[in-house]
Order: sequence, then C-alpha cells, then structure tokens
Amino acid sequence: MNFDDATLAQVRAAEPDASTWVAANAGSGKTRVLTDRVARLLLHGTKPQKILCLTYTKAAASEMQNRLFERLGEWAMMPDADLRLALTKLGEEDQLSEDGLRAARRLFANALETPGGLKIQTIHSFCDKLLRRFPLEAGVSPQFEVLEDRQAKLLRSEILEELAVGTGIVAVDRLARFMSGLEPDALLAEIASKRKNLDIDAVRQLLSSAENDDPSTFLDQILGSDGRDVLRDVARVIREEQTNEKPAVAVDQMAEAKSIDAFLKAALGTLLFKSGAKAFSVKVDKLPTQAPVRKNHPELVEAVNDIAERTAEFYWRHVNHLALERAEALAAFSDAFLGRYDQRKLDTGRLDYDDLIARAGALLSHSKSAQWVLYKLDGGIDHILVDEAQDTSPSQWDVVKSLTDEFTAGDGGQNTNRTVFVVGDEKQSIYSFQGADPKKFDVMRKRFSDRLASVDQRLEEQDLAYSFRSSDPVLRLVDKVFDGDAGAGFRKQSLHRPFFTELPGRVDLWPFEEKVTIKDETPWFKPVDTPEPDNPQIVLARKVADWIAEILASGQELPG
Repeated sequence: MNFDDATLAQVRAAEPDASTWVAANAGSGKTRVLTDRVARLLLHGTKPQKILCLTYTKAAASEMQNRLFERLGEWAMMPDADLRLALTKLGEEDQLSEDGLRAARRLFANALETPGGLKIQTIHSFCDKLLRRFPLEAGVSPQFEVLEDRQAKLLRSEILEELAVGTGIVAVDRLARFMSGLEPDALLAEIASKRKNLDIDAVRQLLSSAENDDPSTFLDQILGSDGRDVLRDVARVIREEQTNEKPAVAVDQMAEAKSIDAFLKAALGTLLFKSGAKAFSVKVDKLPTQAPVRKNHPELVEAVNDIAERTAEFYWRHVNHLALERAEALAAFSDAFLGRYDQRKLDTGRLDYDDLIARAGALLSHSKSAQWVLYKLDGGIDHILVDEAQDTSPSQWDVVKSLTDEFTAGDGGQNTNRTVFVVGDEKQSIYSFQGADPKKFDVMRKRFSDRLASVDQRLEEQDLAYSFRSSDPVLRLVDKVFDGDAGAGFRKQSLHRPFFTELPGRVDLWPFEEKVTIKDETPWFKPVDTPEPDNPQIVLARKVADWIAEILASGQELPG
C-alpha cells in the first residue's frame, strides 16, 4: 500500500520490532502512533502484561486506553475485507492471512482478560504499584496512602503555622524578610519537591568571597573620609548651574544615606547605569550630568567618579552577600520545615508524589534488593513506551533507566526482542514543571542509543513533522521562533509541515498591555485579593472577550 509521507512516518515510528526515539511536533498524531505501536505489539504475539506504557497525566493514560480498546473492539467485529484494509493501513501486510485475522479478533478479549489490565499508566501510578508490590524492600508501609495535592497543600499550611508560633519562628522570620506578599505554598511545594537542590555548601563555595565581607562597613568604604562632603558639593553646584533638580535630589540622598541599601538605591541611575547592556556599571565622566558642570568643576567630576568606581565594586559584593544570606535563610527554614513534613507523613503512613518517584528510583537502583526486584520485573516487562518525554524529570528518568538497563544487560539484551519507545518534543516542554529539564531529552536519546549499540541493537530515530492540527502561517511562525535566539540550547529542530496545505491561517500579534490607571470602584465587601480593574491581565482579558464577541456577532465562520 502506498502511504503519504505523514502516514509513512507514523507507520515507521510504530514499527513494533524496533527501539525508536520519536521527535513529534504538536498535532502530528503522537497518540495515534502510541496506540498503533501497542496494537502492533499485540498483533505480533506480545502478551498484554509484557507492555508498559508510561504517560504524563491520568487523562492521557485514559485517552490512550480508550482508543486502544475501541480499535481492538472494532477489529473483533469487522468483516474480513475491512479488517484486512485496517491492518494494511497499520503497516501489517504480513497479518492478512486467516490466522492473522483470527489473532487480531482475539486481541480485544485478551486485553480485557489480562490480570490487572493493560499497563497504560502515569509514572506516578507505576511507582505506586511497584512500591506496593515490594514494600519491605522499599522501606515503606505496605498500607501506605498517597498524599494527594490538596492534602499536601493543607499539610504544608499546617506545618507553616506551627513553625510560625513555635520553635521554628526564628527560621520563619529570617526567611520572611526575603519573601514577597504572594501565597507561600508555592515556595513550600518547591522546597518539598526539590530538596536535592538545597545545597547550601555549593552556594557558599560559589559566593565564598561574601562570607568574609562585613556589609556594615560597605558604605564607609565607598565614601571614605570625605565622600559625603564631595556629594554635598556636587548637589550644590548642580543646583547652581543647571535647571534640572532631579540629579541633585539623588546626590543628596546618597550623601545623607544611613545604610548601604539606601545609598545603592539612589546611586542606580545616577552613579551607575540602572538597566540595559551596561546595567550596574559606572557612568564614566558623565557626573554631574550636564556639560557645564563637568567643564567648570573637573575636580568634583574626578572625585565623584572615584566614588562611582567603588560603588560598582561594592554593589556586587552587596548582591553576593544578600544572595548568601537568602540561601542560608532558605536552608535554615527548609531544615525546620522538611523535618516536620517528613515526620508527619511518616506518622500518618503517607507518601507524596515526589516520594513515590524517589522511593521507586532508590528501590530499583540503590537498595540491597535492587537486583532481585529488577529480576522479578525483568520477567514481566518486554516493551516500555514513554510518552511526553520532554516533561520527564531527572528523577523520573532514573526510574526509566533502571527498567530499561535490564533490556541491554545479560540475557535481557540478547535472547528476547525487547524494545524501548520514547516520544516527545522539547519545544512543548512545560519548563521546570515537576523538575523537568528539556535538555535531558537529547541526553537520554544518546544514552539509549549507546546502550543499545553495546548489544548490537540500534535506536531508530523518527521525526513526526506533519501537523494535522494547524495551518502553514502558524507553523512557520513557530519555526521562526525556534530558529532564532529563542531556540538557543535546543538541538536542531525539524521544521513543521502542514498536512492540509490549503488550510487558511492567520497570526495576529497584539501589543503588550501596560498598566493604566482606572478608577477602582470595587465594593468594600469584595475579597481583598480581587484583581484591580487596571490589572493588565484583566484589561487583556476584556479585549479578548470583546474580540470574540465581535467575531461571533459578525457571523464569521472558520473553514471546515
């Protein structure tokens, strides 16, 4: 059967006998390829329980399972001619015999009767079941409960309140100096999920010079014995020889500053560039600001430039000191918070989602029982499929690596045809979500390729470039974005190609919404966190709503 280029790429990606790494553009039929590959594995005689498909969300797992059962159910009831056509479109011309058709029709019943069902699940669900199967080896309670997001948020809030009124109040107060007025749970969730990154020793090494600094001496070292007098003279001559009062006010503030923070605040934009490519560097020979002052008082310009040079040096020393102080405050608070958080989970027999990944990873790689657990699993999984790989975090990759390393070790890499299928796209990564690192996508591709090569196997690489979802103008815009500076750090991306070449499309670029002043007439009884009417997001939302209303009122319809 002759396939078009888009379908041919999907058929090759779903080839069941090959380990394949797929870079799939948005709208390129990724879910179909995953479903096709599982269906073809079943057609080739793989038992359903030997397949593990790891998806990113419960919705994605449910969608894929529904599609697969729908496909297999249709095969069970199709006339011979229709089934042969369906298998041919799948790329299974070798399965068109009577025996092949009978095997295809039995797949639906086989899948339904599989103990535990098809293993199409999120990685958290897989780790949950793994820990329940080997609780003693993992060091967890056999009856542990999973701490859902809502429960975890409530627990974090309770612990914060306890710390704020108990022995942890010092740590809370210390950290509070550096926090904005936003909801603190976002920070608490980050601390709980990224505890491995809380390496205060690394911060100290990076900012080692800050440890030996005494910030209380910074201002005296900048100004010296006569710096305040110099600045007062500068402010005086500015007022005498130019009409602009603003520079004189800033210089006055520096001369009378009681703290390094107040001094630097006034110095930015006056002694130092405040923004742009030269931000925080000295405004050399531009002080005071206008030519007559510089011409008539060269000795003051020289004295002020000396102060400016010292200000630039101590600005960064001050920044380093604050960074170290913030890191130490975060570390002290994290120790107090995580101690209580972990103890509370232990007391109640609960594991949060990060615990599931961490415990499973440790069980498969670091525990004394790791080899035995992998041996038991080794007899149960022959094919692993990983969906949305660009959003897989390093700790989640550790779990996948431990499972797939068995495929290329000993008998596992030689006597059984075992495959790995990974699909994702760095461009679609939800950056840093759950610790995801899109650069890891390419790192893992090379690792899998090297591991398979060590047992004389090959990792096939396939791009799904055709989009069935969008039109050429939209796709070309995305390609332009990733072809420029915004695409730095990514491997060379495959260009999007529209499957429906005649589909019309348009890209509208709207300007940024800047804050404008609108009279706030919000009633007093509304919640205090109600967005202000001049909030740029609210303004933009209104414009979007108005635009949609206008399109609807015009009767304009999208083609198709």
